[in-house]
Amino acid sequence: MPTMSTANATNGVANVGRMYSMPLPGAQPMAPMQEVAGEVRNEPSGGASMGYHGHQMVRGVNIGGFLVPEFWITPSLIANIPDPKPSDYLELCQRLGAEATRNLMLRHWDTWVTEPEIQRLAGAGLTHLRVPIGHWEFVESGEGFVGGGLPYFKRLVYWAYKYGLKVILDMHTAPGSQNGFDNSGTTRGIGWTKDPNSVALSKRALIEMLKYIAKDPVVLATVDAIDLLNEPFIDGLDFDQLWDYDTGARTLVLERLPKVPPIVSIVDRGFKEFRWWQPRWPRDWNTKYTDSWLDAHLYHVFDRNIDDWPLERHLQLVCQNGHDLKTNSTFFPILVGEWSLALPRAALKRGRENEARRRFAEAQLDAYEMGGAGWVFWCFKTEESPEWSFLDALDRSWLPQPLTNREFPPACRRPSL
Repeated sequence: MPTMSTANATNGVANVGRMYSMPLPGAQPMAPMQEVAGEVRNEPSGGASMGYHGHQMVRGVNIGGFLVPEFWITPSLIANIPDPKPSDYLELCQRLGAEATRNLMLRHWDTWVTEPEIQRLAGAGLTHLRVPIGHWEFVESGEGFVGGGLPYFKRLVYWAYKYGLKVILDMHTAPGSQNGFDNSGTTRGIGWTKDPNSVALSKRALIEMLKYIAKDPVVLATVDAIDLLNEPFIDGLDFDQLWDYDTGARTLVLERLPKVPPIVSIVDRGFKEFRWWQPRWPRDWNTKYTDSWLDAHLYHVFDRNIDDWPLERHLQLVCQNGHDLKTNSTFFPILVGEWSLALPRAALKRGRENEARRRFAEAQLDAYEMGGAGWVFWCFKTEESPEWSFLDALDRSWLPQPLTNREFPPACRRPSL
């Protein structure tokens, strides 16, 4: 795994991305922990009602490393490239050139996701696939990205349709980068809102993406949510431009993809606390139908302040997360769009890794439905990191089958840290 740098736990919720190369703001104190896991088990819809206007609770997995390469997921993609290895997809495209990159990616797109894997994910009790996609599949930005993955995306959607899964299509990148992390395609800084042309290109990419969805009845029937932009680093962006993009994108989704219930627009919370979003979330959203969710990404391995915690404290943080999700779901439905079984070494008791991962999994499964919208695990598989792989976690019994089965008592029973 790549070296992971400092991140934050805001309001008790570790809201971070995956492979960061820059520090985030300092940690905030945790609020008193509440008993929540038992409530989830007794009320599977969690803190908010499943009467979110016709939308089922999401239990999903991210199809990571597919259309937006991240080399910690698939190190084999760059294994034959001389050192120094490219650190992101744009650097790969520029090092190899368009033709060689396309040939490499065609092999990758054709083999990274298989129909038996999709069938197994559906059989494991999942409802959704969240599929990250790059802006370069829909617009030519002049940056040098190589596209061509849309036929393989369509094949994936048809498999999802065949096995009864829905798709969340996630605009994972923006021209100039919305966060400066490798999951945006480039680690060369945050340049998206510094150039009006980049924001305009994002709007055009979204429009082209919606056209692509609308023209195929199977794709339209299978996609039931659009993640408008993954992990924008709000403190490094012009929020007015981001919010103009988000609100305009939501309107476009409703207008261009008419369905009942409507396709949901998902707004990433952008490394901000839920209370920061409360006064900004429009009160006229989600009135007749649920058409908008807030997305939170919850990890435990990017905050150096909690690296020395034992497992029990991580479980307590999960419980606090569940409480925060439930409390804030009265303002907006919350999807936990990314989480994993990755833990710092101190939390993995010697010789008892399987027990630690399973307890961690059960606690998160209980807590993350408290936001009302559900959860999406990151990701469906990796080449070398089983704690980030849903399929490996199933094989190792770190994740329960069925997903509602439990080996351990509820984690969230103690009154405080």
